[in-house]
Amino acid sequence: MRGQGAQVFKFNFNAGDWLFYPRGAQSYRGSLQGWPATLRAFMQAQAIDVVLVFGDCRPVHACVRDLCTQLGCALGVFEEGYLRPDYVTFEPFGVNGHSVFGQDLQEWLFARTLLDAAPARKTKAAKPEALHTVKVGNSYWHAAMWGMAYFFAAWLGQKCWNNALHHRPMTVADAPYWWLSFGRKAWYKIKESGIEAQLCNTWHKNFFLVPLQVYNDAQISVHSDFASVCEFMNLVMRSYARALQAERDGQMPEGGQSLEHTRLVFKHHPMDRGHRHYGKVLKLLAQRYGLQEQVLYIHDQHLPSLLKAARGVVVVNSTVGLSALGHGAPVKVCGAALYDMPGLTYQGKLRSFWHLAHTAAPEPDLVLRFKQALVSRTQLNGSFYRKIAQAPWKCGVFLNGQMAQRLWPETVDTTQVVAATKSKAKAHKRSGNKQARSTSRRSSNKP
Repeated sequence: MRGQGAQVFKFNFNAGDWLFYPRGAQSYRGSLQGWPATLRAFMQAQAIDVVLVFGDCRPVHACVRDLCTQLGCALGVFEEGYLRPDYVTFEPFGVNGHSVFGQDLQEWLFARTLLDAAPARKTKAAKPEALHTVKVGNSYWHAAMWGMAYFFAAWLGQKCWNNALHHRPMTVADAPYWWLSFGRKAWYKIKESGIEAQLCNTWHKNFFLVPLQVYNDAQISVHSDFASVCEFMNLVMRSYARALQAERDGQMPEGGQSLEHTRLVFKHHPMDRGHRHYGKVLKLLAQRYGLQEQVLYIHDQHLPSLLKAARGVVVVNSTVGLSALGHGAPVKVCGAALYDMPGLTYQGKLRSFWHLAHTAAPEPDLVLRFKQALVSRTQLNGSFYRKIAQAPWKCGVFLNGQMAQRLWPETVDTTQVVAATKSKAKAHKRSGNKQARSTSRRSSNKP
């Protein structure tokens, strides 16, 4: 952005931030309570036009949306990609449950506002690949190494910074969990060898997959009614047990498939491998509900293969649910998710999903249009963690004007991009937002 003539300010909150942005940044070492006033004063003093954040639910970001609304600033939010691993997310105003795109979803898909979507056919033009996607590949180890460097730097600098501002623990006591994760990955590869083949062959279409999210995921704490991953697991297992008992009592829904020879498979999140292990909890829950023979707990199996073989997938609101739709798997969402809508996911109660999952396969036409709309409106091709050789920028993300188009759609030529609908795309102007303070920054220096 500076290379394009924009004036850029950056705030660092710990030594990990400083490690990756050591020059020309502001340092905040105060309390969380004092942060909103500090940020407001800075935004007013510098006549800030736009604020960019990574994630909109972190403690230091909680006040940003209201401040931007009050001061007439645009807000852009980065997040991990909805469609991984080839994309990262960038939206105006908010992501996930705060997404403007999510509020416009029905209109986008059913009013056919997406270019080339009417009629959407199973052709290249209707797929996300039509947007010239560059494949990123697996970036797990890149993310792990950068993450370790970040947290180690933050720990070294803890006496000079307020590490309590971060959304995760940043103490030396947390370091062994990273090494434990690597050790467990190697151990599970040995211990669970053969399970994937068994599920994809012997148990093909006879198991339900329950992908777990990380224990401190804001998707659970903010965008669902669950207090924890354990509470979600309890709900799923209780519901499955009751559906199984109802079938044995002769109360299976009309047209339902039997659960007698099915399995309930919980898959651990790979980024949570070192921090949490739910084996004991699942064992206790299985005993409580009489499901010792039905419940399976797995870790590092090939997810796409499992999604193709599962009878159904149950999530809180994980992006795994979106991947499942792409593989044609029926999905039941138990929280709030962008993709939870008629034609894509099961809209009935969880208790009936177990027997009726086979009737809830997503509509391929709708999935294709949804994904293309999602890419056009919310995704940027690339990675936060590894450089993409074809990208012309120093970062690993392709930037071709999409950021500016999403933040200020009225100032960008939209003949080559999908324009936002009128009701939501200008969300940063709601509640009396003012005109841009510096039009030259907005009109000629698009990020």
